[in-house]
This record gives sequence, C-alpha cells and structure tokens, in this order.
Amino acid sequence: MRHRAEAEGIASQVRALASSMGGVTLPALFVSTPLEPDMSLALGLFPRALLPVLLDEAGASLGEPRWGLWEAGSTLTTPGPPPAQPVGEALGSDALAGADLILVPALAASEDRRRLGQGGGWYDRTLPDRTPSAPIVAVVFDDEVLTGGRIPREPHDVPIDAIITPTRTLHVPARHA
Repeated sequence: MRHRAEAEGIASQVRALASSMGGVTLPALFVSTPLEPDMSLALGLFPRALLPVLLDEAGASLGEPRWGLWEAGSTLTTPGPPPAQPVGEALGSDALAGADLILVPALAASEDRRRLGQGGGWYDRTLPDRTPSAPIVAVVFDDEVLTGGRIPREPHDVPIDAIITPTRTLHVPARHA
C-alpha cells in the first residue's frame, strides 16, 4: 500500500506543478527503479513524454544520453536491468529541447538548487540541451530533501528549480549574481 500512496502523491504533485505552469505539452520524465519514488502514475498524466533510453535492444549501454518518445498506450521494454524505456527510435540529447518540464531522479536534493545523482553524469550531459525556460525538478523521497550546503557542486552540475516528493513540492530560489 505504501507504493500506491507514494505513486499517488508524486502524481498529485506533478499534476499541480503542470497546472501551475499553464499546462505541459511534452514533459521529460523517467521510469523509476525500485529504489526511487514511484513515477508510474505520473506518466499517465500526459499523452506523451520523453523518457531516458539507456540501453540498446541487446541490453548494452548506449554510452551517450538518448531519449525516446513514449505515447499513451505504447509499451515500455526492459532490455537489461531497470528502468524500463520506450520502444522505438532513440533520439539524441537535443530532443530535450522540446520538453517544457523536466523531472529527474536523484539520491538527494537540496534547497540551494543542488541534486545528487548516481554519479554517471547522464543528466548533467543532457540537461544543457534543454530549453532554458523548462524547469528542472528533482524527484526524491521526503527524507532525501537536505538543507543547503550539504551536497557538493561540481562545475558541470546543472541547478534544479524545484523538488517534488510524495508529499510536497518545494520551489527553490534562483541564484542571484
């Protein structure tokens, strides 16, 4: 039952954020692994979405960030370890320029716009290709929201604009030069 409530909470937060933006036509989402907040109901909020493509059909790593277009009613495949990904053509990271909302997984996120990824740099390599007006939102569990200054920042890290948990959305303040 915890997973259902978690999935409903995440979907509720994503729905409210998309509504506050005046609607979202093409989000970039992710399919969660068992260790991440359950995104299964959030995917159903949209008729189509960009999803990460990490493996080729044989299950080998693609090496460079790729995105796939998922459409409602289409299937996802798991050619290797989770997460699942869309079936079909793998698009380059420049496909992210079409997204108007970007949700990213994280091990932790903080109020000073930092996120801690899994160390592979997949999102850090693809996020520079986004439209600058598209908000980047880290999706974490409630206990993975940290106070500022606890997550180190590397020169290649792209700051987040908000944090979604199963119970809340935190809009993090923009940095001022």
